[in-house]
Amino acid sequence: MRREFTEKEAAELFPPRARDAHKGIYGYTALIGGSVRYTGAIRLAAMAEAAARSGAGVVKVAFPKGLYHEIAPALLESTAFPLTDRDGEIVFNEAELSELTANTKSAAFGMGIGTGDGAAESLKWLIRQYPGRLIIDADGLNLLSREERSILTEKAGIIILTPHVKEFSRLTGAGMEEIRERREELAVEYARETGVILLLKGSETIITDGGDVLISATGCPGMATGGSGDVLSGILAALLGFAKDPLAAVAAGAWINGCAGERAARRINEYSMTASDTAKEIAGVISELIRGRG
Repeated sequence: MRREFTEKEAAELFPPRARDAHKGIYGYTALIGGSVRYTGAIRLAAMAEAAARSGAGVVKVAFPKGLYHEIAPALLESTAFPLTDRDGEIVFNEAELSELTANTKSAAFGMGIGTGDGAAESLKWLIRQYPGRLIIDADGLNLLSREERSILTEKAGIIILTPHVKEFSRLTGAGMEEIRERREELAVEYARETGVILLLKGSETIITDGGDVLISATGCPGMATGGSGDVLSGILAALLGFAKDPLAAVAAGAWINGCAGERAARRINEYSMTASDTAKEIAGVISELIRGRG
């Protein structure tokens, strides 16, 4: 079934919170990224802010230990989780990944993490061992494209992939022009074959589990800037930490991210806005959803 995701559906993900609620109810989430080449302290901070502003209970940000003094000061309300590294890139460490993800309901992997062996082995471990909801983005998608597609059928939890057209081309082997012409068909085929939830970015973002197809048409040209995808991953990590329906959570994340971008463009302009400007507008979007809920 194909349909456009609506504001009313997004609002349903934000019911009134119980007076005795605690942070564990709304999910611990882990954001895993960064490398010496792509330090991205500000981008990681925007990603963490996006998760926190979207309702996550606790946000843990994991990154190479050698970058601690550069990244940690940018993480205000989040918990820093340094990972063993070598020359600024993470080293696969099963014990650390187990500790990082032990009490989390969702995790996002890939932003600026590089494509070294440590990152590759960490991703494979997460796919096969992490029972929560795992978002794979950016370098994570590039690493995934090097593996046999069958690895996704070995998943321990729910996998969410968030490619743009070029990344989806690497994942599928289809040419970019073919993808532009057959976006929805190819997205559904890939999601059905691998059992993932696929969010294919574009002016009309396609969200599908291989059966249902949801469309989010929010957003603006000003979001075509570095870090916008990281903000989206932060939103998704939060929503997937507390929402019951993962497909609805992913669609709502795309919808909220686009609306936040639109608000940032109105406040600044489409040329000057940055990803962190979008992250700052998330709270306003959710406030409107809550008011509209009645």
